Amino acid sequence: MITAIPIKDDHIASHFSRADSMIIINEQAEVIARFANPALAAGCDGKKQLLNLIVAHGAERVIVRNIGQQLLSKMLNHQLNVFHVKNGRTAIEELASDHLPQCEQFSEVTQGRPSMKYLAKQANGGCCDHEHGEGGCHGGHCDSHVHDASDIELPEGMHMKRCCQKKHSLLRQN
Repeated sequence: MITAIPIKDDHIASHFSRADSMIIINEQAEVIARFANPALAAGCDGKKQLLNLIVAHGAERVIVRNIGQQLLSKMLNHQLNVFHVKNGRTAIEELASDHLPQCEQFSEVTQGRPSMKYLAKQANGGCCDHEHGEGGCHGGHCDSHVHDASDIELPEGMHMKRCCQKKHSLLRQN
């Protein structure tokens, strides 16, 4: 089975779209491809390119530590099997196996992290191919919107909380 793994500093990246590079491994844990992450500099278009590269390399599954709901949704729509690994120092050889006991399979979009940037874009009328066609409202550079979480109207039952990485995250109230 061909597996895509996001890499940062020679370990599994903490956040999928912020990885320095992507490796593609085969069943023997041999790296059959490695490429720079186009999502680092190209915004929404870069994430689309990243997904297309993963599919083009024949990956059937993807290993993640953290991933946003929007990108997770696109992966699931491409019939990719997405697995969450808790430890970024898990050996690559363990991730080549058909059976991944140390991983949880993501099958629902809600298993990804809500994106504050996406919510902010929607509050401002949308962005990129979501609302403005293929080229996007900023020619593929979505980060030109102001992404101030305090201006976002949150869905009912959700509130803001600062996580350990000092970034905004949403949590459901119980």
